[in-house]
Amino acid sequence: MENGNTALARNAYEAFDRGDVATVIAAMANDIELNVPEVLPQGGKAKGHQEVGQFFERLASKWQDFGIDIEALVESGDRVLAIGRAHGKLDGVDTGYGFVHSWQVRDGALARFDEYVDPAPELLAR
Repeated sequence: MENGNTALARNAYEAFDRGDVATVIAAMANDIELNVPEVLPQGGKAKGHQEVGQFFERLASKWQDFGIDIEALVESGDRVLAIGRAHGKLDGVDTGYGFVHSWQVRDGALARFDEYVDPAPELLAR
């Protein structure tokens, strides 16, 4: 049975899969910190709901048919790790990357996001 932190992360991923970015952002603390590796087209840092919204806009502008598949959610204390794979098209080329997302939960909200990636060669060649 999932506890609250794992359910919080799972619900955010399900909302993202539906294209419901507003629900994803609502699950985040007001001072959320996002850290996405610069090797990704959408890479960078974001802090707070406004910058996170801009991050999602950048993600949508770079990728076509972007999606993620979560293979596992693992919880340890205030952390939830998501292990999975992202996929989509960049400039019409199918590509993707493996990832581990590390979420820190504080007071029932997603407070920090750190992404670790294993990009496909064609993604690195960009």
